Amino acid sequence: MAVSYDATYFQNQLSKSDAKVAFQYGRLLQKIAPLKSDAHILDAGCGAGPALRYLKQRGFIPFGTDLIEYPLLQARQLIPDARLAQCDADVALPFAENSFDVILLSEVIEHVAAPEFTLRECWRVLKKNGAVAMTTPNLWDARRVYYPALGKVWSGDADATHQTLFNPQTLKKVFERAGFGNVRVRAGFKPLRYFSFRKFKFRVVIPGLPVIGNTLVGVGYK
Repeated sequence: MAVSYDATYFQNQLSKSDAKVAFQYGRLLQKIAPLKSDAHILDAGCGAGPALRYLKQRGFIPFGTDLIEYPLLQARQLIPDARLAQCDADVALPFAENSFDVILLSEVIEHVAAPEFTLRECWRVLKKNGAVAMTTPNLWDARRVYYPALGKVWSGDADATHQTLFNPQTLKKVFERAGFGNVRVRAGFKPLRYFSFRKFKFRVVIPGLPVIGNTLVGVGYK
């Protein structure tokens, strides 16, 4: 499986602007309760570290894990003092119980073979009242239905490293089976479309559709 994650797989992360990183992870953190400035946050499946640099800029204490050595080396160059560990999300996390205030799983859970086990491990290393916040492709995404007619492949099906895909119901259930409470799952996390008017420094964001929108965002509390 690991052979599919070559250097080109992480290029989008390396080239993503600070503004796009802040928009993505800022919106994800908004889905959970307000955090202390020194919150310990684990980005599980951190890749080349785009979230880590955002978290550090915000004053949080970031940790990162990934299956592959290459993106961790890139993350180390971006954040020399980052707390990084190479590990497989399908085995026990290398952290003690009650270690983190928040765990981020951004486009990660679809890559693991046993999502419930991964979430149980997240539950174990979270502090009391800590939260997992994740994004993942939505199997009910309307584009999955009409893209074939346009000669396109839906992104969730295009990535050969994906192992388990979810709809809003199945994602909520796997959270609950792993022990999480106050679980919330929404579709349409990513905007449907942007309209930018650079001349007037004006930007309009069309929000994603509920239920059949693109990316799922899920939050669960310990």
